[in-house]
Amino acid sequence: MELVLGFEGLLTNERLRRHLGVTNVSASRLIGAYREMHPRNIQSMSGDGRGRYCPSSDFSPQFTELTTEAYFRVAAPSCQDLAVEYVAHDFTAIEPAHFREIQKALRESAALQVVYRSMTHPKGVARVLHPKAFVFASRRWHLRAFDEHSDEHRDFNLARLSRAECVTIERVPPADIDWDKFVDLVLCPHPQLSADQQMLIRDELMQGAAARRVRVRKALVRYALAELAVAQDAEQQPPPDFQLYLQRIDESDRG
Repeated sequence: MELVLGFEGLLTNERLRRHLGVTNVSASRLIGAYREMHPRNIQSMSGDGRGRYCPSSDFSPQFTELTTEAYFRVAAPSCQDLAVEYVAHDFTAIEPAHFREIQKALRESAALQVVYRSMTHPKGVARVLHPKAFVFASRRWHLRAFDEHSDEHRDFNLARLSRAECVTIERVPPADIDWDKFVDLVLCPHPQLSADQQMLIRDELMQGAAARRVRVRKALVRYALAELAVAQDAEQQPPPDFQLYLQRIDESDRG
């Protein structure tokens, strides 16, 4: 409700029903409960019928941050008047039967017997994986897992699994330290940009600040840098292809 109020400026019973798939009575109760909890955040709109609400002049969200990322992810899909196009594409293709086995292994904390193809072994190598999580990066889905073949935690492209079978776990995998640890990427405008261009990047991406911190799992740093087009070598990765620069990576004490 707060995302709709903040970004659309109009909350109605019908809008809430469409988003949540609830009845008219339930939607009214939800709006009523919010008005009772935070009366200074929402006000009735006059004219054009009842049940129309807008944010008040004192509107201050209590349950979410008013970010465009949150709006497009949560509220926008149910907005009928909003045209949205995405250029991100998912190139992953995996047999549903293989995916079911991965899901089963995750659900039951089991292992996976797989055949995995790679550029080094394009015909495939048998591996035993201990899956941990799915990761979407670089236009495809990966599986974060401990690999008994290499004795390492790695990321495996789902589309390169040519066979997957859930098996009884015989080895307890070690802790995935890089997955469990978070770091802060401290980003700033690329140093080769002009002063005016750097100010533009600061206003656009950092709310005017000199730098911005992006929190990410240590295991996913390379994906985050690629996704955000962040230069690590200012000379080898110049503008305009790279407008952000990695100033440093700080260990994060936030969970």
